Amino acid sequence: MMSGQSAFSRLLQAVDNREQLQQEYDSLLSELFQSDFWKTGSVELRRVVWTDAGEARFADSKTFGLPGLYIWGVDTRPLYVGITRAAFKKRFARYIWSDRSQCKLARAYGGALIAAGGIDGFPAEIRDWYKRSFRGSNVRLEGAVRFAQEGIDKIWFTLLPHENDKLEEIRVLERALIPVAEQWNKQHKYSRLLNLAS
Repeated sequence: MMSGQSAFSRLLQAVDNREQLQQEYDSLLSELFQSDFWKTGSVELRRVVWTDAGEARFADSKTFGLPGLYIWGVDTRPLYVGITRAAFKKRFARYIWSDRSQCKLARAYGGALIAAGGIDGFPAEIRDWYKRSFRGSNVRLEGAVRFAQEGIDKIWFTLLPHENDKLEEIRVLERALIPVAEQWNKQHKYSRLLNLAS
């Protein structure tokens, strides 16, 4: 990583030039995949296995208190590019912290989800709760299915924090980055991002 420049800043500087953004994203992923998985210290531009998230949040509370972009993946395959304009620690309730988070559901019902090939592997009570709680949206349940299919024990995330108060820059970068990230997956013959899988 360039001295003193965050991964988020590197991507943001290229946001108006798709070719440059592709190069920066590719470079960022190369750095990410060449680094060991997070064990201690800063989480920025490190893959954190989801089961280590509680320890990571404690070890790097500063980063978890910031907004920004995040990437979910498995092995060297990105699965999802996400955004939060609040704090990562709050946003990640949907993925990890809550009892009905995507990762916990994938772990609890993984076998049934894989056998059913989708959300029908969840008990009716879980499907009904999500329907009531999220206006009929199955997006989170579909995310849990994908995590189970990919191998929940290997699912990781990385955080790309944004450290200034220009929160609109997060949305601008997300909109530019998702098609670039999807193209990267396509070039590497990986499955579509969850963002675009429906």
